[in-house]
This record gives sequence, C-alpha cells and structure tokens, in this order.
Amino acid sequence: MTIFYLIASSTPTIARGIESRAAPRCGVNQDQPPQRMFADPDGTQGWREFTKLADVPELGPDDGLFARLWEGTDGKVMVSIQEVGQDMAAYTDYCFDKAGHLAGIRYELRTAWGWGYREEGPVTKGALVRQTEEFFSTEDEKRIKKPDQASEVETAGWLRPHLYLQKSKLPFFKLISKQPT
Repeated sequence: MTIFYLIASSTPTIARGIESRAAPRCGVNQDQPPQRMFADPDGTQGWREFTKLADVPELGPDDGLFARLWEGTDGKVMVSIQEVGQDMAAYTDYCFDKAGHLAGIRYELRTAWGWGYREEGPVTKGALVRQTEEFFSTEDEKRIKKPDQASEVETAGWLRPHLYLQKSKLPFFKLISKQPT
C-alpha cells in the first residue's frame, strides 16, 4: 500500500476518535466529494489542481501535500490539507468565513510510533482557542500521556498546525481564485 493510498483513500473526515467540529461549523459534509482538489506531490513541484482523485500523483515520502476544498453554507469554505513525512502524517481542516478569515481549525498528527496528537477549536483574534487538545493511541484512539518523542516532533515543527489566518495565505490560493476548468 502506498502512502498516498493510505491518506487519500481514508475516510474524508480526519476525526476518528472524536467528531470534528470544524466541518459542521463551516456548513460542510466531508462525506461528500470535495468541489476541488490540489496537490504538491513532493513539496517541490508546486501546487496544481486536479479534477479527479485518480489523477493526483502519489505523494512522496517527504513533504508531499494534498488539499481538498468544499464550499459550505453562507459563503464559508472548508479546506483540508494532508501532509506526509517519513514517520508521520498531518491532517488539518481549515474553516474560512465568508470574508476569507480563518474561523476554526482541526489538526491531527499521526505517527509511525503508534501515537497521535489532535487539537481543535475556533480562531479568535488570530489565535486558536483549543476546545480539544490531546495525545492518543493510533491503535484504539484512547487518550494517552505525552509520548517521549513528542518533544522531538515539536522541534521538527509537526506538533502544531500552520495557521493560515486568511484564505488568501494558503499556498495554492492563486489556483483557488481561478475558476476550475
């Protein structure tokens, strides 16, 4: 099984142990296909848009990125970005309001060491207000204490999500602003 298959074919909602609040907040049902898809397969080729999931190249083992976009209610937009590394994968759901400001986020990191980390909440005055924050076992989704490797993962920049406070700051925004072909 390839890394891309594992990530892209998994259930569209990243919440496995708890339900995501980001999608309903954005008026989106992530069980439905996204309206648009984007990828930077190895982190060096640049972002491109794809009309079919089958056309998205396999993500490289380091720095591969895949994004899906759903249009929600009242002009809101949900963007889900998946990023792979050698020993981990990160999933971030961003909910942007009608004005394009980040309104909420859901972040989940899963590691090859059998543990993960998740945090979720609204974004207020440019900061994430955590309603959920926990380490968990990837085997049974149960909460665990902070793993030994967590400090190393944090130093490498994987333990916290990147906050794109405005939709226009997304790395593939120029593609979003174009009408799909």
